[in-house]
Amino acid sequence: MSLSKVLITGSSKGLGYYLAKYYASKGHSVILHGRNEERLEKVNKEIKKINNSSEYYISNLENTNEVINFSNFAIKKNVKILINNAGIICPGVPFKKINIVTIKKMIDVNIAAPIMLINLLRDNIDQVININSMVGLETKKNRTMYAATKWGLKGFSDSLKKEENTYNVLDVYPTNIRTWPERDNAMDVNFVVDKIYSSMLAKDKELILDGRINDY
Repeated sequence: MSLSKVLITGSSKGLGYYLAKYYASKGHSVILHGRNEERLEKVNKEIKKINNSSEYYISNLENTNEVINFSNFAIKKNVKILINNAGIICPGVPFKKINIVTIKKMIDVNIAAPIMLINLLRDNIDQVININSMVGLETKKNRTMYAATKWGLKGFSDSLKKEENTYNVLDVYPTNIRTWPERDNAMDVNFVVDKIYSSMLAKDKELILDGRINDY
């Protein structure tokens, strides 16, 4: 029996890349997503060596029409697992130094796009996994817009869980993840993807991964 097809946004690098490799190794067909075709082609070739059933889709999540086209592609491909992983990372600067272009981008990518994809795919999916952040549970200085988008996604998702029972929603709240070897004070990425997969199989609603040694 073939396993459900999974779409992972932002999967040409970082955690999304490792999730794609892990799901492929478990036998899932994978749809990669990103904006850089050269990088996506490279990752797709790597995934095909693990599991020959993979492909990629290029889409800018800041653009509503592209999100709609992306969702139509996912429906056509019979995607059953949606992993909302793509995001603009925390700029780590005071709010007064963040311009309106960055504000809009963070809202579009970190919260609007995941919500739209869930809405557009709602009749086709069995599982949603939202990669949030520990910042979605805590507040700290110099994280204003990042926290706003992550808390917004949490509020949306927690409310959705109270009304939706046709698909499961899992929210993941990690601290730093070692997606490159030199990253300090970070969790092992293989540990993280294994925990996410196990929580998905268990149909958990929330997964908190706090791997801090020092202050996050």
